[in-house]
Amino acid sequence: MVDLPQRFVPTTSRFVSPVRIVIQSGHAYAITAVAFSPCLNFFASVDCNGWARIWAVETLDILGIYKLNFVCKSIEWASLGEITFIGDDARRSVSFTENKDNHAQQDEPLAGYVIRLLTSPEVSRDGDTIRILYNEETFEHELPGLIAYELDPCERFVVALTTDKVIVLNTYADEIIQDLAAPQNHHWIASKCSSRGDFVTAVLDDGTVWLLNPIKHSEACIHKGNAHITSCSYGQSKLILMGDDRGSVAIFDVETRSILLRTPRQQRNFEAVYPSPDKVGLVALRTESTTAYLCQSQEILSSAPLPAAHVASCPGMMTSEVIVACADNAIYRIKLDDNTILKLCVLNKSVRSIACHGELIFIHFKDGTSGTCIGKNYSDCAWKSEEAESSLAISEDGKQIAALFENRLEWFSLDDPKNSKNAELHGAAQIAFGKEKTADSIFVFMQDFRVLTINTSTCEQKELNRLAIEHGQILSTAPAAKSFVFVLIAGEHGHLCVLKVGLNTAKSSLVLRVFSVGTQIWGATMNDESVSLRNDANCLRIVQDLKSYSVDDWTRSEPLALF
Repeated sequence: MVDLPQRFVPTTSRFVSPVRIVIQSGHAYAITAVAFSPCLNFFASVDCNGWARIWAVETLDILGIYKLNFVCKSIEWASLGEITFIGDDARRSVSFTENKDNHAQQDEPLAGYVIRLLTSPEVSRDGDTIRILYNEETFEHELPGLIAYELDPCERFVVALTTDKVIVLNTYADEIIQDLAAPQNHHWIASKCSSRGDFVTAVLDDGTVWLLNPIKHSEACIHKGNAHITSCSYGQSKLILMGDDRGSVAIFDVETRSILLRTPRQQRNFEAVYPSPDKVGLVALRTESTTAYLCQSQEILSSAPLPAAHVASCPGMMTSEVIVACADNAIYRIKLDDNTILKLCVLNKSVRSIACHGELIFIHFKDGTSGTCIGKNYSDCAWKSEEAESSLAISEDGKQIAALFENRLEWFSLDDPKNSKNAELHGAAQIAFGKEKTADSIFVFMQDFRVLTINTSTCEQKELNRLAIEHGQILSTAPAAKSFVFVLIAGEHGHLCVLKVGLNTAKSSLVLRVFSVGTQIWGATMNDESVSLRNDANCLRIVQDLKSYSVDDWTRSEPLALF
């Protein structure tokens, strides 16, 4: 099904940095960290693939999307204008222009503001042991698997959380007030005292919320969960943020005992996306069809439906051309300029990945074997690998093949495929063979945007310039004219960025930024001064600092009411 117009009907307007166009689309991966802003009007979430999002609570507008190069374990809001994402060995701070008028008054006192008396109990932790010191008495409690503990603001009890139990300890006596065990095959992930200490909430790994009353020695289930919770955080004691393994974040209100809102999941994206060879643009594949966007003419070219579901693909050598292996075990050449689909060959086994140069197509099968196809003529290749590669490349003369695996690069000649060479690599994303003066080199694009060259004869490695982008995720490459290559990057704020990279020095420049949501292309820009948007671009927002503007007429629109 074709769901894109044949041509944009754009509205071209000027916008000023620091205004950003942000894609309104949720997470697609399991959530690893969530946190409310100090005023509770915003919250941040990060998934296991390193994509962080800043949300407005009332509207669920996304005010920023950021790509982290590490797995975030926790989030700290230093203020409304600064957020820090923290991993095991890395951290990154994101700054907004702080507007003090955006700070809302806290609706309940914080426990940290309580004035402590000289005779107050002191609580400390030593491994899995909680030690309570009151007057001259010491009470010790051994709690295997201790996760966290919290002193009641009125200092009457201590709430301890282990994976198996929520335990309420008396601060004035050697006594366990309450002991709530997790149901079989479940475990606790978070707990919190209210600001007055009159109740305690605890969250199970499936999102079930329990309410404990240490004064009345009672407990009750106030919400039944139905998702696997991977991250949890509190907004004071009344609101609970819960992120699950499906990429959704929910806010639970303890007072109303209901879910206030749930973020949408990311729409199903293209199966594969490549920069368009020769000219600036991109080619995107869906399960059922193919789409090309050409920047100069602002055209969107769509193919007829694919004969079968997309399995593997690679860019062709011409503008808006793509080679596709489908679930019917056939390989097709799709030319979107004239909307033709040519069946090249039919195979007798499932394809894992393909790469092409001109008429030559190299095929790696799921059983580890390989072969080549020229036109309709197929022949086996002696090279084998059971390991799945992340990138394949063919040299300009069509005589050498390179395959990028998780921790190594392997290359060989088609004339002697059994005599392959290897180089150890960690953190590589994509590869491409050199051209002209660099024909004897393989270019390796690293996940941290460094560019390496590896000499195919001597195996010598050399580091060149970094790509001209700070954060993002490298998706694919495609040949460009002369000694250049296009690199496609999923950039921050949800943009697809095409960089043109010179293969002599690896100097690069941003030549296209495309805004796409799911399998829809909504707009594009070739510079930082203008942007072309589809008239129905309702999945985009224009964001400045922490204010969001309507995309319908954003050159003179009023801010959306967020507070």
